[in-house]
Amino acid sequence: MNIIEMARNLGTEIQKTEEYQTLVKAKAANDADTLLQKQIGQFHLVKLQIQAASSAQKPNQEEINRKNEELQQLYQAIMQNQNMQAFEQASEEINTMLNQIKQILSVAVNGGDPQTCSTEQEQNCTGSCESCSGCH
Repeated sequence: MNIIEMARNLGTEIQKTEEYQTLVKAKAANDADTLLQKQIGQFHLVKLQIQAASSAQKPNQEEINRKNEELQQLYQAIMQNQNMQAFEQASEEINTMLNQIKQILSVAVNGGDPQTCSTEQEQNCTGSCESCSGCH
């Protein structure tokens, strides 16, 4: 088995995890939530309106401020939705798993022991090793 096949197998195994299944269910709940979808659509529309107003020859700052306030209210309503909160939580759990996998692979590629390395990122870790003095 080559490395690409192993990666494909890992992807299949990830899809079997509870974290992945929770994410799929949370996404389906978001998609089925008509109020949430309407709010998300309105959020994107207002965002486009702000961009258009901002790029006008003579931007109307009062209108831009009003639209920014509307955007903030929509964002808060979206983030207070129980389905969105469940989706955000599920996304965080999947991202944690993916970051742990990335950490192991990064350590291995840099000559470390993938079997014993920590899967926790350093507190100030950005995920990029370019500006890093190394993980502990």
